[in-house]
Amino acid sequence: MFLIGSNHTIWGIEMDILVDEILHDGIHRWSGSIDGKAWTLFCGNAVTALSHIPSESVHCIITSPPYYSLRDYGVDGQIGLEDTVNEYVMSLCGVMDQLYRILRKDGLLFLNLGDTYYSGKGASHGKDSKSHKRRFGLRPVDKSGGLGENIERKSIIGIPWRVAIEMTSRKWVLRAPIIWHRDKALPESVRDRPHRSYEYIFMFAKDRKYYFNRQPLIDKQIDEDVWTITPRPSGTEIETAPYPDELVSRCLDIGCPEDGIVLDPFAGSGTTMNVALKSGRSAIGVDISESFCQYILEHMED
Repeated sequence: MFLIGSNHTIWGIEMDILVDEILHDGIHRWSGSIDGKAWTLFCGNAVTALSHIPSESVHCIITSPPYYSLRDYGVDGQIGLEDTVNEYVMSLCGVMDQLYRILRKDGLLFLNLGDTYYSGKGASHGKDSKSHKRRFGLRPVDKSGGLGENIERKSIIGIPWRVAIEMTSRKWVLRAPIIWHRDKALPESVRDRPHRSYEYIFMFAKDRKYYFNRQPLIDKQIDEDVWTITPRPSGTEIETAPYPDELVSRCLDIGCPEDGIVLDPFAGSGTTMNVALKSGRSAIGVDISESFCQYILEHMED
């Protein structure tokens, strides 16, 4: 264990980094506080890292996992590059099993997932130079063979609902599918179907009774299950999904107590952690990418 010390001021923010350690299973863990609110960041495989978090200790989970066959982050063991749709669903639900253990009985999980199409043209040709330009970052899956599901070419795969249905078979209670209408999204480069401008945010609970505050939705006079939010523009040093602060804030407003603990098991650039800390809540993040974790540490509450 390496103790860094305390009372550091970074970007004008009082930030205590108390612990920087490598755990027995190789997981790298940092922990500290910002303006009195605790934060912890784990770097490593999500299932392994999550095993270090006590059961029923987190009030709210907000996350956007890697989408299927979208991007290669260059990290061994990453989720999203499985050969078949079912393997992807099972890999993701393995993480969800750990989240079920960690979430409090009265907690909520908000899961953002996008879909993609199956082209079936053959082997992938490597990195997609257009992926950062696509409004969902979604490109057709190029693998041949029907992805183990006999999917017809040009069909949308239905990834979000496949994951959601599998989760309900594992005790999760699917309370609401929320539509994230991605305002000002550029059109897709297709001519034979409507352009998409939405993704799903699934709201899951563990129990019939849970913390839920509907009042912010009423006060804002917005559609309660259709959220029109502009995606975060690209331009950061690392390539991540356009996951906006407002989406996280809205989930926190309705699904997390003001003094709650918030977890993101696919932390990416740290959006969930930063928004949670700025709101006065404590935050826990996990990411398999060392470069993403370093980015989070360097831009905490940036």
